[in-house]
Amino acid sequence: MSLPLAGGIMGLIVSAVFLFNAVRELRRNREGHARNAAMIHVAMVSMFVPFCIYILIAYAP
Repeated sequence: MSLPLAGGIMGLIVSAVFLFNAVRELRRNREGHARNAAMIHVAMVSMFVPFCIYILIAYAP
């Protein structure tokens, strides 16, 4: 497995963890810093996942 391919997979795993935690926090529906951070994490995941998928496609054997 090449390094870019491993990085793409690791990026998807980290994104899934961040998305899971962000959605869990947003479902609590409480105002404050944690809610604002969760909204930012959802936006970051939406930008990072397509990049990881692009890396997986570009470097797939």
